[in-house]
Amino acid sequence: MTVLIGLTPNERGAGALQLGAMAARSLQDDVVVASITARPWPEVFDADREYLDVQRTQAEAALERARETIGGDLEVRYVVESGRSVASGLIEVARDCAAGVVVLGSASQGVDGLISLGSVANRLLHTLDVPILIAPTNYHTASDARVRRVTVAFGRGDRDSGLLTSAAAQAERAGVQLRVACFAVRPMSAAGGSIEPDVENLVVDEWVEALRAEIEPALAAAGVDPEATPVVVGEGGTWEQAITAVDWAPNELLAVGASTSGVGRFLLGSHASKIVRNAPLPVLVLARPS
Repeated sequence: MTVLIGLTPNERGAGALQLGAMAARSLQDDVVVASITARPWPEVFDADREYLDVQRTQAEAALERARETIGGDLEVRYVVESGRSVASGLIEVARDCAAGVVVLGSASQGVDGLISLGSVANRLLHTLDVPILIAPTNYHTASDARVRRVTVAFGRGDRDSGLLTSAAAQAERAGVQLRVACFAVRPMSAAGGSIEPDVENLVVDEWVEALRAEIEPALAAAGVDPEATPVVVGEGGTWEQAITAVDWAPNELLAVGASTSGVGRFLLGSHASKIVRNAPLPVLVLARPS
């Protein structure tokens, strides 16, 4: 398979390049790095040609910087593709190279250390049917880094989905451990005192136990040994607090499930969207069949 790294305009840092290289080392895949220029329509005028020349020069400069970032231990092909938009150009490249995963950086306005989905990422999520791996803003890792672990975010809606199967397959390909994480966000009314802490603790504990009871058979159905798969629970008054309550290892990936449909390939639900926005590590968006 191929890891496609998409370079988008105004992206801050080399996060997508470093993340994509790390994924390729672990998956033992080759790499395509694509920089996209605009394709004029319906016709090209002299001013358009000058603009296109500038774009082409910038795209080639981006690929030259990419060569300096990605180590020489990988099989890499660098391409400049034109498209009606950056997203459409990346979609064409992904289909041409039969990408097994597409790696993107966060939008330029993102907060350091967190993921910000820009228009390109949103378009690809709604168009492609392959996993999308997204780097937080200004993401950095070592030049020889490999994926250390895959943690999959699991909720009640994932019990009968293929999320665990998909996440387990990615972890197996990378040769790393799979871990399951559940996030319990306590309502603000509990923090404000309108709910007795003991009652709130009881509700959360019962929810956690019910979820754990669903995880074990779901793992077994996915062909994963439940005894060898850690389950962690992050609790907090907000999604940020619940997610950061979990210990995250360097070079770890957090997998989240997205529903699929014929209209939009990947549709992030409200919980998945909140996890993506508050995750302090790269997120791998996987299909969760409807």
